[in-house]
Amino acid sequence: MTHPTAGWLAVQGSGKPSAFIPFSRHGKQSLPEQLRLILGGRTEVKIPVLPHRGSVPSATFLPVRLLKTHSHGYKAGPFIAILTSDGNRTFRGNRKNFIDLIRTGRKMGVTIFVLTPGGIQPGKPTVRGYIHRPLKTGDQFIPATLPLPDVVYNRIPTRTAEQRKGEQQALHYLGKTLEIPLFNPGFFNKWSLYQFLRQSEELAELVPATGKWNADHPPLHILKRFPTVFLKPNDGLAGNGMIRIARNRSGYEVVLQTLKEKKRFPAENAAGLLKLLRRVAGTRSYVWQQGVPLATFRGRPFDLRILLQKGGKGEWGITGIGIRVAGPDAISTHVPMGGTIENRQTVLKAVFGDRYRDVLRRIGETALRIARQIERSQEGRIGEMSIDMGIEKGGRLWFFEANAKPMKFDEPDIRERSLKRLIQYFLYLSGFQETRGKGGASP
Repeated sequence: MTHPTAGWLAVQGSGKPSAFIPFSRHGKQSLPEQLRLILGGRTEVKIPVLPHRGSVPSATFLPVRLLKTHSHGYKAGPFIAILTSDGNRTFRGNRKNFIDLIRTGRKMGVTIFVLTPGGIQPGKPTVRGYIHRPLKTGDQFIPATLPLPDVVYNRIPTRTAEQRKGEQQALHYLGKTLEIPLFNPGFFNKWSLYQFLRQSEELAELVPATGKWNADHPPLHILKRFPTVFLKPNDGLAGNGMIRIARNRSGYEVVLQTLKEKKRFPAENAAGLLKLLRRVAGTRSYVWQQGVPLATFRGRPFDLRILLQKGGKGEWGITGIGIRVAGPDAISTHVPMGGTIENRQTVLKAVFGDRYRDVLRRIGETALRIARQIERSQEGRIGEMSIDMGIEKGGRLWFFEANAKPMKFDEPDIRERSLKRLIQYFLYLSGFQETRGKGGASP
């Protein structure tokens, strides 16, 4: 395979490139004195090639790769836009996650910047985005004029924000009008996922009994079938707002879990329970789901978090499998709710003994089948997802939910792989090939 030349694109404050500086390993030996570059697939410029560490006053240096075109020029890129929402004087979203991804891209010769709906300039070959500039006093994002992106990575932070007019127009303009590869088109709907998985004979048995929660006429009859039932908000995240209803000798217990606290409410009978649920659940949209007898580690239930991503060949792969153990008072295993991260091998060996390798293999294979089935149910391109699964002591697997915009995995090895696989998928979508080695620091 031919590996493209990589280097630094010196860009002035106006957004106009002024020079290309090859990384030291490439030198100038195979490049002409002047380069005719296509940026973002739409802007054409002609700039000089300078030796490594050549001086370009007041310039910002962006890592790029060069691909030879049929017209005796080069395509420079890829330029990757993290699409998020306007706000907080600049943009909203998890800046630490953005910085981690930008830094990984820089090491791999890929320019990643932050873009908001307010930075899109319809009809122009450029956008107004934000580039990361590390300083001794702390990280900083500065406004910059940049080429239209080669790939758009949707990280609009909330369901509410994603449904706003500006965000919807941005998604449509970039993905539909300009036909820029855009992935993760939107958040998943819990109820729709359950329904679609049930259409698969091999996956239907993984889905616990589930239904829509009717606030006007709560389906209390389900408590005759299942001793424990969970109410999950359709717009929920990380277990926030989850409710557990459990039968006990005194009647019922309802637990409301929020980021601030866990509130417990007793109910002596069905009438009291009905009144209580109308107060606790209100009119929020929920799905109900049967409680599953999860396997335990050191006396506490645990479940599985699987991160799946597409990589350099555009195919699904398992990036990592994590274990989350419930906290002492929590009704879910989410870390923000008091859950803890445990070593995968330690937990599975303790529970399944010599069978743990086979169990691990089944978890991975099942997660991949779920991801492919979910992808078939969604419009647009999906490049990553996390899947929450449960497992019983006997080894039976359950599907709980999937997230279209995975939160950061705290396991260092999974985190590192996830960032690299994202960059590899960016390269795949943009048409740029992988290079040997790394880009290194700025000149």
